[in-house]
Amino acid sequence: MMRRPRKLRRLSSTTRRIAADLIARAFVGNGFRPHHHTTFPLADGTYGNHGGPGLSLLVLGDSIAASLGTSAVDETLGAQCAAALSRATGRAVHLRVLARPGATTGIMKYQVRHALRHPHPPGIALIIVGSNDIVAGIPLRLAAKSLAHHVTRLRRAGWHVLVGTCWDVGRVPAVRHWLRTPLSRRSRRLERLQTRAARQAGAVAIPLRDPRHGTRPELFAVDRIHPSARGHALHLQALAEALTDITAMPSDFGLTPPA
Repeated sequence: MMRRPRKLRRLSSTTRRIAADLIARAFVGNGFRPHHHTTFPLADGTYGNHGGPGLSLLVLGDSIAASLGTSAVDETLGAQCAAALSRATGRAVHLRVLARPGATTGIMKYQVRHALRHPHPPGIALIIVGSNDIVAGIPLRLAAKSLAHHVTRLRRAGWHVLVGTCWDVGRVPAVRHWLRTPLSRRSRRLERLQTRAARQAGAVAIPLRDPRHGTRPELFAVDRIHPSARGHALHLQALAEALTDITAMPSDFGLTPPA
């Protein structure tokens, strides 16, 4: 297959970044500039001081998965999930966060490539993606198809995959009022498509949409777009049961449930 010239690839990348910036600024009413708000705590590391074989946990997806909006490592969704898994399994958990702000489901293919080169044995891969597909106008069936492809690749490599489905983008406080209803409808449709695609590909689908997002401003960071530490704790509540269920599958991970 013919490769595009490097200059053209750089131009296309720049064009995509400019388009994403313009789209995001059109959808929100607080002057948010996405490329000025892309720092987040790096939560990579080992959680739990336990002996025996460790468990690998990868977090892939967009800014929600990366925990943009938090200010401390222990507030991030990845760290909270790793700590919960360590307590539930009695094993150390090796966490690596591959998620990046601005990622769409299609762009996530680069994260999956890194995941497949992970140095530790396969464990659990948590995917949270979809919000950027909603605002960027990407065809939702295409996004769901891409998700199924990512899940299939990870499952074939031996990873147990959890998918946190798209939350309700229309309930984000910074979204302009006249866009709330269409964005909510689009979010619910993507949630249904993601759920079907994830399950058919062998993943566990967990809904992250919660009515409290529309009534509790403290669930959002100062930018009024991304979840705050409390917002990520709410997501952990939704994910907790699926994460705990890992302890019932010792044959998959070489683990023994704690007594």
